[in-house]
Amino acid sequence: MDLVNLMYKYINQFINSDELLEELKKLELNHYSKEEEQEIKQLILDVQNIKNTTPNEIDDIERKRLGNIEHFLGLIEQAENTDLNDDLKKLVQKKKAQFLKDQNKVYDGGVLFQSIFDLLTNHDLIGRYAKAMNDLELLEFITQYISVPMPPILTQDKFNDLVRIGIKRDMREDLWRLAFNYNHKEIDFTLIEDYFILKREDYYLTELISAVEEDLNEDKLIDKIIDTLDKDFIDQVVQTGYQIGIFSDEEIKEIIRKCLEKNY
Repeated sequence: MDLVNLMYKYINQFINSDELLEELKKLELNHYSKEEEQEIKQLILDVQNIKNTTPNEIDDIERKRLGNIEHFLGLIEQAENTDLNDDLKKLVQKKKAQFLKDQNKVYDGGVLFQSIFDLLTNHDLIGRYAKAMNDLELLEFITQYISVPMPPILTQDKFNDLVRIGIKRDMREDLWRLAFNYNHKEIDFTLIEDYFILKREDYYLTELISAVEEDLNEDKLIDKIIDTLDKDFIDQVVQTGYQIGIFSDEEIKEIIRKCLEKNY
């Protein structure tokens, strides 16, 4: 799993190639077979060779990242010139420090990133460990992060298998994270939304709508919420949804109309 985790961190750019090499060299090789040990040693040499022969580049993704940081630093500078209370000043300073840290972090880009990406994602040993995960292990692996650009590729059936494991163990946070990881990836989240409704889980249901709204049939979802005829649940979903901005004034009026139609 250590190898799979390192691959996942790299392809989602949580670490760069220097950090990847550092972590690979820390692996306790006595936990692997002799054959696997040789494969890991060769992997380290291959990564090092790519680094030695391939210059790093600032690609479009990195330019966009740095541009976003500059934008937010500009907003923070404007905020610093306003009359803030002590709590807000601390929050602004904390955010500024984090953005400055991110600004100075070196990310792999261009051919360097793509070459190491291809090496890791096509590596036999890493692939064997990844395929050996059961559904619970895969669910926990994916949901260790709230959201990543490149989660494992799943069919709808496999996604539903992971959801059923999460439902069986009542892993509500993991189910929400699972959905967030697969936003905009043509995955249906009906099993998750139905479970949150069944459990009258207003917090995670509204968070689900907020995170993956574009992938939900919101009209159908609202109808299912109203069909519970559970006044406290409906009121809490509407109140929370309005507060966090997922329901507009017009949508609230439509919800009220539908409730009245059902004599709610």
